[in-house]
This record gives sequence, structure tokens and C-alpha cells, in this order.
Amino acid sequence: MQGLWLLLFGMVVGVFGGLFGIGGGLIIVPGLMLFFGLTQRQAQGTSLAVMIPPIGFFGALAYYNRGDIKLPIVGWVALGFMIGAYFGAVLHPRLPLPLLRVAFGLLLLYVGFTFVMYPAAEKTSTALPPAIAAIVSGIVAWALRKKRLPVAPKPESPNDDDTEYHI
Repeated sequence: MQGLWLLLFGMVVGVFGGLFGIGGGLIIVPGLMLFFGLTQRQAQGTSLAVMIPPIGFFGALAYYNRGDIKLPIVGWVALGFMIGAYFGAVLHPRLPLPLLRVAFGLLLLYVGFTFVMYPAAEKTSTALPPAIAAIVSGIVAWALRKKRLPVAPKPESPNDDDTEYHI
């Protein structure tokens, strides 16, 4: 019976993906956590695994037939996505779950706020907002804080041999 619910869930995600061009992080991860009891780590890994087959092919085909796909952009974004997904998966286990949840929730809030308050027609810059760059840099630095370079041992002084000298 769970397979039927998962299939229905996948169809709902597909409808939203076709309507809005979203899926993985925005719908699949929270849905798997809330409705199917997966941990956030399991949901994120499962979401990435779902993307391996060409799930967006038929939806993308409909957009392509209407001329709504910029093919040169697809290749560059796909390449960046593949590289970024690898590094994100490597970094992921180094982050504590509470931080991961907060960062994910803040990202969703930021995206929602930006879409409501600043429609795409009003945007004048395509640069990454400094606040997002700072947050991502901070999370990465925090996660890697214990991965410091080894420090050379302090050389012993000649008087470190437990000998007492009295004058």
C-alpha cells in the first residue's frame, strides 16, 4: 500500500514540477519527511536518487515544443548541478542536523519572500545576493572548522628534562 502512496506523491510532485519547474528540495524532501517518516538526511539522499532517471523529460519536452527552453543554459546549469550536488553530498554529513534544518528552512523562506516581494520583471542584477553568499560561506566554514591543518609540534627546550637547577 505504501508503494501506491509513494506513486501518488510522485505524481503530485510531477504536477508541481511541470507547473513551476520545482521538485527535489522544495517538495520531495519535506514531503518524504512529513508523510513518510524519513529523516532529513534520508529524504535529501532519496530526492537526489529520484533525479537520476530522466524524470523531467516529458515535462521538458512540452516546454521545448512551445519554445520555452534555452538549450545553451541547460548544459551549463546541468554541469554545475552535477558538480555542486557532489560537493553538497560530501559536505552534508559534516553538518549537524539542527543546523541543516534551520539552513533549509531559511532558504525556503528567503526564496518565498523574494518571489512575493520582488517579481522577476523588476530584477536588475543576476549576481548572487551578498547575504546568501555570506550564509553559504559561513555554513561551509562552520562545517569544516575541525578540519584544520596540523600544527607542527613545539620544539622542546633543553631544560625540559625534569632536571632542577639551583643557584
